[in-house]
Amino acid sequence: MKIYIIKASAQSAFKDYKQAMGAPPQSINALAAAAPEWARVKTLDETSQAPANEQESADLVVICMSTPDALRGYQLAGVFRQRGIPVVLGGLHPSFMPGEARQHADAVLCGEAEQLFPQLLNDFCEHRLKPLYKNKTPVTMQGLRPYPQALVDLKAYGNLNSVMVSRGCKFKCEFCTVHRFFPQFNVRPVGEIVDEIRASGGQYFELHADNLIADREYAMELFAALKPLNIYWLAEATLNIAEYPDILEAAAESGLFYLLVGLETPSQAALDAAGKKFIRISRAKDNIARLHEYKIAVDSAMIFGFDQHSEDIFEESLDFVADIQLDHCDSVILTPFPGTDLFSRYEREGRLLTRDWSKYDCSHAVFRPAGMTPEQLEEGAHRFARQYNSLGRSLKRRWNRHKNLGWQWDALNYQ
Repeated sequence: MKIYIIKASAQSAFKDYKQAMGAPPQSINALAAAAPEWARVKTLDETSQAPANEQESADLVVICMSTPDALRGYQLAGVFRQRGIPVVLGGLHPSFMPGEARQHADAVLCGEAEQLFPQLLNDFCEHRLKPLYKNKTPVTMQGLRPYPQALVDLKAYGNLNSVMVSRGCKFKCEFCTVHRFFPQFNVRPVGEIVDEIRASGGQYFELHADNLIADREYAMELFAALKPLNIYWLAEATLNIAEYPDILEAAAESGLFYLLVGLETPSQAALDAAGKKFIRISRAKDNIARLHEYKIAVDSAMIFGFDQHSEDIFEESLDFVADIQLDHCDSVILTPFPGTDLFSRYEREGRLLTRDWSKYDCSHAVFRPAGMTPEQLEEGAHRFARQYNSLGRSLKRRWNRHKNLGWQWDALNYQ
């Protein structure tokens, strides 16, 4: 039995962002790992590889997709179903919009798939495929199968590998899908992570976690185990990591060189309203300086369109990211993805402007902002990007990066 597993990706600013942050994706690789040994699996990541081969021979096609890629996923599903090949849809968007997804597929996988996928495949082989597969209990992280390295082309990701560490987040940010998709925070046994890293033979890794320091005791155990491996790694965590000297030092000594943080805006009022009171803007500059002392680069997007934002936010954000010496920043328009509390609130308030999912790519205003027009929001976000990437600002950031991180930092670039 041959299974073709695709991560659908439409051409958009969202795809460009995901490709730049590229690491082997959880969705298709977790499914491939969960497949029984008797299944022949081929994976394709449209974000970082080529478009899917619509003439691929397969007994079953599985398509994973986020909201900005939903229409592309539906288009692919239509092509394969027209050829007589059954299609399963999974990932964020089908999990939150199963009724819609069901119109384009033979079955829908909702949520974490490791426990569901083998049963789905057995049902398919016995010609009794159900229309919906949904977990009743969260997936345990113990005994989780590693990503199948033979199926992952690391060249597509700049030789950056990925290893699963934890799922879920203890915070409940209004605009985030994580706590809705993973209703329970779970960590993977440290020994299994170390074994997977050693077996891979790689040097650069993404430690896949929605908040790496959500459990600080676990984080310290993990960093101690990683230190002897002599690897370099990047991850996502709150900026508060800098406020715990023991954790920060342990992370740096174990190989942390690049950190993605959810700083998002210089407006404390916006952060508080979104459920991010744990981030204090007044401490951002000092926290980033502490990370720089350990030669750790810091990356965060600026999100525009919160109810607390006026047109002043764009210039304020430019000054803010320069003052705190953020190493990299993307311009993002607040997007109410289906499944989030934000989507539900905007729907109740009648503020959603479209359900054209292709526009939910973080570069279009798909809702009516409180403090400006949708057109002003789009123009301001695009203006921020142009000014942020201007020659003068880029050269200044480059100088600051080398001042803060050292001229040798470029040698650690995993690409």
